[in-house]
Formats: sequence, structure tokens, C-alpha cells
Amino acid sequence: MSLALAIDGMNFLHRARSGMKLGPAPVIFNFMRNFRSIVDQFSPDEAYFVLEGKPQHRVDISSQYKANRKVDPDTEEFKERQRFFSQVEEVLAVLRESFPVNVVRHPRFECDDTIFNLVKNDTGKNWIVVSNDSDFTQLLNGMKHVKIWNPMKKGWVQETPYDYVTWKSLRGDSADNIEGLRGIGDKRAEELALNESLLQKFLVENPDDNLHFLKNESLIRFSSWIKQDWDDLQESRGEGTWGPLHALFQKYSFSSLLKEESWFKFTETFNRLRR
Repeated sequence: MSLALAIDGMNFLHRARSGMKLGPAPVIFNFMRNFRSIVDQFSPDEAYFVLEGKPQHRVDISSQYKANRKVDPDTEEFKERQRFFSQVEEVLAVLRESFPVNVVRHPRFECDDTIFNLVKNDTGKNWIVVSNDSDFTQLLNGMKHVKIWNPMKKGWVQETPYDYVTWKSLRGDSADNIEGLRGIGDKRAEELALNESLLQKFLVENPDDNLHFLKNESLIRFSSWIKQDWDDLQESRGEGTWGPLHALFQKYSFSSLLKEESWFKFTETFNRLRR
């Protein structure tokens, strides 16, 4: 079976923020090195770089969904985000123009949902999902053709012995501003998720908690697409013409990447991807 790499795009780009104040374009430099490294590590037949859409269906369920990520425009953090996203735009432009990589985005769904539907729809190949977002753990419950690589911990994510969405719906997710059920921590959530009869008894006896649980579940579980959703998927792919990338490296004087041997190794990594 062929191997496809599905990279959580913004998650991967945020990893390149280290040394943000060093040089004119540290995000671009760090990203390019990290991107080449991950593709070289797994040598996939094809690669997908998946971007975020706007999850209006989740905001409709909870107006507080990811509301904790908003930043005051008058802060230094906001200015740093602007510098970060200006470099992200340059990265995405050259990815779409030069790299033989599928850059995909759905305007109405998050990256997580897009990756879920890609791997669910194509079971004829093996998939490696690259992300340190714990939500992807739910892919391992029932999808034997999928593995998840955490680039921060540099290791494989392990399947949980219980339904991951059930567990997370009970204990919540502070990263996405999803409040857990009152009095439910990791251990209690695991106990309930491992025992279906105990879980149902708990939810029946606590109707308010049941409503809270169902709301959380609808926020956390990935959304399956219908035909219209597939029709609206946005996808682009470069042809492996490296002039624009070389010009970007020259623009920011990335001398270590422009050396003949380094340049050859960099482009050869992506030239091996299936056309």
C-alpha cells in the first residue's frame, strides 16, 4: 500500500515560531527545515498540507468555542501574531506554487475535520497524520490504516483503551474552551468511558450532565462530510518548479539552504513525491 502524509498545517507552522525575534524571517526558515525533515523522515508517496476553515457549525453550538484564543489588538502578542502570519502567507504562496504537495482547505471546516474525511474516504493507502493536537487520537479508535506522529514529542500517539471522544467529552478540553462536566477529572472520565453501563447510569441520573456531555461530544467529534462538502474542498498543488522557492531563499539570505549540496537535498526530498 502507498503511504500518504497528512500534516496539520497551522499546528506545524506554529512549531516554527521558535526564535521569532531572530532575523527577518525566522518562521519561514524554521518551517522549511522542519518540513523537509518530516517528509524526508517518512518518505511518503504523497503529502497533504491541510489548513483551517471557519467552524461555524461548532460556534453555533457554543459561542465560546475557542473564544479563549482571541488576542487584544493593543498587545505585543497581537503584533507578534501579525509578524507570524505575514510569514505564513509567504510560506503558503510558495507551497502552492512550487511544491508537489496537496495544499487543501475547506472553508467551512477545521483542519481536523478535513484530515478525518481524507483518511476515512481513502482506506486504500496508509496514512500518517502529523500533529501534536490530541483531538486526532480519536482517529485511532477504529482506523487501522492511520498512525499519528507527534512532532513535539517525536513519537507515535497510542490508541486509548476507551472511546477517546467519550473520555474528552466528560473531562472537557481547555485548549478549545470546552468545559468538562463538574467534578469529572481524568481518572473519573476514564472509569466512565471504560464502562458503558456505568456511563449510561451516570448520565441518566444526572440529566443536566447528560445535556452537557452531548453538547461537548458534538463539539469534539469530527464531522463527516456529505457530497456538497466534498464539492467545496479547495485544493492546489505545485509542479515541483523550484524557481520561486530559490527566490524566496535569496530574498532572506538563507545561505545555509542555498548551498549547492543543501539545495539539492532539499529539492530532492520533495521531487520523490509522486506526481
